[in-house]
Amino acid sequence: MQKYNPVPLSDIESARNFRKMRSVIKADIKSSKISLEKVLSDKDIFEKYIANMKLIELVSSLPGYGKKSGGKILAKLKISSCKTIKGLGQKQHASFIEYFNIKL
Repeated sequence: MQKYNPVPLSDIESARNFRKMRSVIKADIKSSKISLEKVLSDKDIFEKYIANMKLIELVSSLPGYGKKSGGKILAKLKISSCKTIKGLGQKQHASFIEYFNIKL
């Protein structure tokens, strides 16, 4: 029988805060309070909250885009919808940046 190791409460709180901050960032992008350029160029925000986010989540949080239109864009760019942002290849990254006219 495998021994059960409970997760420390500090880890649970940390994960909860992480998810909350990520949802705030996505809501700010959706309401145009913060630009996609700012999120991708700010090293602290990017490394801590955005790098491991799935690309479809980021695209669907843009104003005027949803899951369906985001999926169509990713298909057009030949990027899998299950890719994370930091998991993009060089060509995929370049095509994503070019499509959204992001200046880094």
